Parts: sequence; structure tokens; C-alpha cells
Amino acid sequence: MPTLAALMTPFPYHIDIEAPIEDAEALMDEHQVHHLPVTRDGDLETIISRGDIERAQSPGHRLEEQQFYVRDLCARRPYIADIHDPLDKILLAMADTGIGSVLVMKEGELAGIITVTDALRFCGEFLADLTRPVDDSVA
Repeated sequence: MPTLAALMTPFPYHIDIEAPIEDAEALMDEHQVHHLPVTRDGDLETIISRGDIERAQSPGHRLEEQQFYVRDLCARRPYIADIHDPLDKILLAMADTGIGSVLVMKEGELAGIITVTDALRFCGEFLADLTRPVDDSVA
């Protein structure tokens, strides 16, 4: 069984919890990502997604008319797994709970991130490999 190391994006970009939300948007845009781990004084705290930002900017949201920061959107606890966890366990947990991302740790340090997009890409490539014809010819 593959572990999370086979699927994760290693050493993801991250942002400090005290950063303005515009900094998070700019980092997501620059690196074409939808999730950012959030740190406080260098320690992993939570995660923020593009969806969190879009909801906060929608008409009628309580934060609509003011400057806000990453900390204003980070109320949830992240799903954290170990780099050696079996992939099937984590993918099933993501499906069962609706989790959009998993932060991957190695020896207490952030090592990577897995998102639903990563999982779908991995599964698609796996299925493509299963159906690819085998070349039995000898050169």
C-alpha cells in the first residue's frame, strides 16, 4: 500500500496567521494552489482555502466591509496525518468526512499537503495505468 509520500505535494507554501488575507490570495495566485497551511510563529496552526476567502468576500458576509486577516478565517482544526500513513486510510477518511485537504507531517514538521485534486489525479493515473496495454514484444 502506498503511503502519503506517494501523493503529497512536498514542502507546501504556507502563510502566517497574522498576514492580511490579500497576501494569502496573492500567494495562492502566484503558485496556482487552493490551500495554504497556516503557521503561527513558525508552528503549524491550521489551513486556509480559496473557498474560505471567497465565502468571506461574498455579499452580506460579516467581514465584507473591513480589512481582514488570515486569522479571521481559520476557525477549523486541520486534518493532520503522518507521512507513513497508508494512502487508502487517508483517502477514505477524506471521502467519509468531506475533508478537502490533509496536512502531512514528518517527525513533527510540515512535510506536505494532499488535496482532493491530488487524490483525483493520483486515482486517474492509477486507473490509466491499469488499462494501458502491455507490450509483450521482445526487441
